[in-house]
Amino acid sequence: MNFRHGYPVVLRLEKQRCVVAGGGPPAEEKILGLLEAGADLTVVAERLTPALHTLAAQGRFRWIGRKVAAGDLAGSFLAVAADEDRSVNASLSEEATREHVLFNALDDPEHCGFIYPSVLRRGALAIAISTMGLAPALAVRLRQRFGEQIGPEYAAFLELAGEFRESIARTIPDPVRRKNLWYEIIDSGVIELLRQGRDEEAKIKVAEFITAARYPE
Repeated sequence: MNFRHGYPVVLRLEKQRCVVAGGGPPAEEKILGLLEAGADLTVVAERLTPALHTLAAQGRFRWIGRKVAAGDLAGSFLAVAADEDRSVNASLSEEATREHVLFNALDDPEHCGFIYPSVLRRGALAIAISTMGLAPALAVRLRQRFGEQIGPEYAAFLELAGEFRESIARTIPDPVRRKNLWYEIIDSGVIELLRQGRDEEAKIKVAEFITAARYPE
């Protein structure tokens, strides 16, 4: 399947029914990501890793202790085949197509409806890098390189932006002025202050920009 013209999106998965086939180490990474996204998750696998056993015992997801079978994807929004046995991938892909389910088979792009990017996370910031399946190792290396440049100060900035976002939207209704204000804040050195641990100074600086935007001379 050709992903060269793939369309990148960020999915909202809170309370969406998702299914993972497989319970080994490759599946564990995907399961943890889906749980972090708030998915309503079912895992179909004969065995689970110790970490997944613990999560299942805590009720974090439903575990069906057998191999995946026809009908397991029905009613789900997204499904991932992460079992070492790839012989079922073709039939799962067909079922996903019939059921209108977003489907990924790990390391099997021919049976994928979407592919996973390599993701760098800093709090609410997520930078997804994809090579459209041509060289995933390059995406990993680029993520590592960006990770050296983008530190926790960007997560701190987004927390700060979240504090002010509603009041900015309420008091500066003009979308052009509001957009320009955000660019001014981002380019003002606030992120550098956060990198230096000068959080209170950064907050004051943002407040000053907002006041100036509300009451332009």
